[in-house]
Order: sequence, then structure tokens, then C-alpha cells
Amino acid sequence: MNFGVDKDSSLIDTSVLPNDIFTRVDDDFFSIVKALAGDSVFNILRIHLINSARKLLSTPDVFAFFQIESEETDKIKAESYFKSKTGQHFVKPGIQTSLSYLIKLLNQKLKEELTLNENNETRDTFISNEFIDKHPLLKSLIRWYQQNDSENNNKANRYTESIKKFAICLYIFGGKQCYEFVRLNMPGSIPHLSTLGDLINISNMTLTEAEFKFDSLQKFQSGFGFCSEDTTGVIPKVEYDSSTNSFIGFTTPIVDGIPLTKHYQADTFDDFKIIYSTNKTAPLLNVHMFQSISTEDDPTNFPKPVLLSAYGVDNKFTAMDILRRWMYIFERCLDKDVRIIGFSTAKFYLYNVPLKCILIVNRCR
Repeated sequence: MNFGVDKDSSLIDTSVLPNDIFTRVDDDFFSIVKALAGDSVFNILRIHLINSARKLLSTPDVFAFFQIESEETDKIKAESYFKSKTGQHFVKPGIQTSLSYLIKLLNQKLKEELTLNENNETRDTFISNEFIDKHPLLKSLIRWYQQNDSENNNKANRYTESIKKFAICLYIFGGKQCYEFVRLNMPGSIPHLSTLGDLINISNMTLTEAEFKFDSLQKFQSGFGFCSEDTTGVIPKVEYDSSTNSFIGFTTPIVDGIPLTKHYQADTFDDFKIIYSTNKTAPLLNVHMFQSISTEDDPTNFPKPVLLSAYGVDNKFTAMDILRRWMYIFERCLDKDVRIIGFSTAKFYLYNVPLKCILIVNRCR
């Protein structure tokens, strides 16, 4: 029986159907049938055991049971059709129209879902320009691949300065495993570890334990800044620094408040055993930072902080050690035409007397 489901369905409003209509069965499905098509259609579908939308759309003729003589269907027949004097059966127009409307709704809903699924597959397959514009990093990465994905490109695997800086930052903040994870999953996007090591060496970014990098302060235009000192817990570990031929990770000796550099050097394995057995590994890392202040020409531009020095400690030094160390930093910074206008620390054992002393020294200069 043809219910005209192939006709124009632009006027069909599928919003009356729930989004999960094709997953509903039994009472959940029949409740929708009752609401949209009435009790008569509900009774017809129930006696057919058509308990879901997909079963209904797969049934060629819902009224085929009229041709069956059975006591079980007599009551529904009497409610659903007219019997002519010639013995012919005619479905009541209201029931036929209700069922036709329900089937049209379901067919239209099915078409909409298929179209939506196709659009989702297309969207998952292709990246739109709008999406790329919202993600600058992804846009830069795609542009880089486009520029380097060419056999005739003689600049393949040559990295810009921004990529080199990003690679160094990724390695410093994320560590070796994080860096390798990104590099292996995004082939060619960042340099190999060996290349990265060369970049760090030539960029003068290497830091020797307990060495103060006062030369790095000359790049600041204001000539004024603050210094800070604090410690953080680390996992004790001893490593060999090939650039200085010394071992790092032990507690750094402090002389007059100043840490000694390259103290743990060994030429033989026996020397190293003596060092390892007579010295403790450092449970803490002492860090010195410098923050330059902005200039009058550009007061809103704050320069990035600089790591002055870092070394392993066990926190066994006094407030006078800190005062002497700060005086040393203050003097060396003056040699580089940089004036320290304030120190800060979170160490609880630094009392007011040393603080007053350092303030007096600053004022006198």
C-alpha cells in the first residue's frame, strides 16, 4: 500500500520526533505512535509486533492482516475499516492518513540522520579553513609541512629561529621524553636531539652548576632589576658534566656565602669513589633569578626573567652566608652596569638585621 512517502516532504516537521526515535522499542516506541497517530494505529502495530521505527519502515503493507480471518483481529478490523455490501474492505481514511503521516515523519527523520552522518564524516575527513584560522599553531604547522613537502625543496628540514626557540623551550620544560614523543609523532616538525644539543651549545644557554651568568645581564636596557633566591626539592642524582669534566648533583660547598664551581672533579674511577663516599647528594636545588624592570620609553613591556645560577644544597648555611652572597651578586652586577634595587627570598632564617644591612649598602651606593 503506497502512502505517498515519495512526495514532497518539505512541510514535514520532524522536530515532533525525539532524536532517539530509531533506538526506541516497545513501550518507548508505542508512546510516540499514540501521541502522533492515535490509538487505532497503535493497536494495529502492536498486534503486528511492530515495536520499533525501523520495523515499521521495513513492513511493506501494515493492513495486510485484513485478509486474514481470525477472532483475534476481528475487533481491530471492526474499528479500522468499512465493509461494503459487496464484501470489500476499506481502511478508514483517518487511520490511513495517521499511519501515512507517521511513516512520512520517520522517513524524513531517517534522511536527516543519514545526511547528518555524511556531513560529520566529511567534516572529520577535511579540516575547514575556519577551524585552521582558530588555531594559529596548527596553521603554522600545516604551512611548514606544505613548504617542506617537496622533492625540489632545497630547504627541507631547515628550521626557522622561532621553531628552534620552541624546540629548546619544549626540551627544557618538558624534558627528553616529552620532546621525543612530540618529535616522533610529528616527523620533521622539530630538530633531532643531537641537533638540539648543538643549538643549545651555540646559543650560550648552557649553565654550569654554581656558576653565575652575569654576562647575560648586559642585554637589559634599563640597568635596574630585582634578584630572588629560593630552593626547591629535587630527586638526588649524580651526573657527569663533560663540558667541565666534573660531577654534579652533590651538595655544593659554600665559602663566604659563594658556591664553588667545578669542585667535584675526578680523573680516575677511584677518585670518583672517594668523592661519592665522602659527600652527600643534594636534596635541594638553590636557584637565583634576576628580573629587570621596564624602561620609561616602554613601561608596559616587562623583560623576561633570567636564571643567574643554580646549584645543589642541603640548606645548611646561615643568614650571613646569604648576606655575603647577595653582596657578591650586587658587586658583580655593578661591574656589568646593572644595579640591584631589591632582593627577595622565602628562607625563613633570614632575619631583619641582614636585610637592614643590605638596604644601607644600597643607599650608600
